[in-house]
Amino acid sequence: MSASRVVVGLLAGLLSFGADREPSTRPRAADPDSLSVSYSVSGLRVIQRGNRANDLVVVSLYLLGGTRQLAESTAGIEALLLRASANGTEHYPDGQGGRAMARTGSVDLFEPNVDWTMFGFIGLRPEVDSAWSVFADRLMHPTLTADGVRQARDEMRATVRQRYADPDARIQIIANRVTFAAHPYALDAEGTEESLARLNAQDLTEYARTQLVKSRMLLVVVGNIERAQVESLVTATIGRLPPGNYKWTLPPPVPRQKQSNWLIEARALPTNYILGYFTGPAASSDDYVAFKLATGLLSSQLFETIRVEHSLSYAAYSPFLERAVAVGGLYASTPKPELVLPMMYDQIRLLLRERIDRYALHRFTNQYVLEHLAQSGTNLGQADLLARAELYLGDYRLTDKYLLQLRRVSPDDIYKAVDRYMRNIQWAYVGDTVRMAGAW
Repeated sequence: MSASRVVVGLLAGLLSFGADREPSTRPRAADPDSLSVSYSVSGLRVIQRGNRANDLVVVSLYLLGGTRQLAESTAGIEALLLRASANGTEHYPDGQGGRAMARTGSVDLFEPNVDWTMFGFIGLRPEVDSAWSVFADRLMHPTLTADGVRQARDEMRATVRQRYADPDARIQIIANRVTFAAHPYALDAEGTEESLARLNAQDLTEYARTQLVKSRMLLVVVGNIERAQVESLVTATIGRLPPGNYKWTLPPPVPRQKQSNWLIEARALPTNYILGYFTGPAASSDDYVAFKLATGLLSSQLFETIRVEHSLSYAAYSPFLERAVAVGGLYASTPKPELVLPMMYDQIRLLLRERIDRYALHRFTNQYVLEHLAQSGTNLGQADLLARAELYLGDYRLTDKYLLQLRRVSPDDIYKAVDRYMRNIQWAYVGDTVRMAGAW
């Protein structure tokens, strides 16, 4: 079955914008972002976008560097520090901060990943000052008692233990290791049982002293709040943190492997798990959007072939990891891995052999347009888009660039992305190795 037929069949019911005509390829300039503004308060960089449609306010603080701030022995230290701060601060001892935050109706935000740790809250405009007080105190004055740290560490270790024991989650960790050997992305931002067990209150105190500095921070605020209020809150609290001398840069390129490699874990399981990663371009590259679309097309074909046509898996798709260095992949859980693996390779060959036509690509692209518009329709999504544009592209005003690039991707661009990046796949396998004899 051709790539074009698969895509058209899968997307027959997709709502599209002007899908009945050819898309225009004439370039246009990005519209200026008149809703957002960037400024500095006490040396802290702030990006703010107003939204008066409702009373929600999103406060997202990005602690930059991600796993580049870690070593194997300190993996998870930043996540542990922020989790432990919930158990007591100078002005909110013994976990009172959580109760104070709950009274405001606010929701904590916390997301550690390979490029940064995002920490903040979503709150209502009349309660922002109260929620901010708890948020800032956790950054500036965590008490980090032995009991508070031990409680947070035990909770994190239990989560990590469960994640490492579940084969569907574990294979992602294994694939990450084989793909990013000798690269910071190989480290786990949430730590391992071993690294977390070694960390204590003194380690966290020292990390907070040296790493919670303004030069490592980007504050993004979206919602119904005045700039003067944000400036006042920052000046009175986190604007007093040390300046530091951190400078954000994009992470180093991932070394290209000269051949495919396997990291195999033998287990007697009824279902076997296969996951292969291939590294793509940097988020700042002109290839990025074409690579993302090509990975999406591959995902559609894997599902159609492995799940629909042959019923060999309940989950067969191509994951896309949105990072400073993009990552795509191939995944399936199956009782017959020896049959599924060749099918995976066949779908890559199909994308190279039968180029998708422009009309089918246009229909497929609309799915990503819809996802982007849905994301930009929420305050939290807008904050994420602003941060990624600033950190990956160098300018928060380039949030519209992604949509422009989507519309310009051609079938030739898809072919080039597949040919350039979907090679030398780094594989992870958890399951029955006997079934795979001769198939590696």
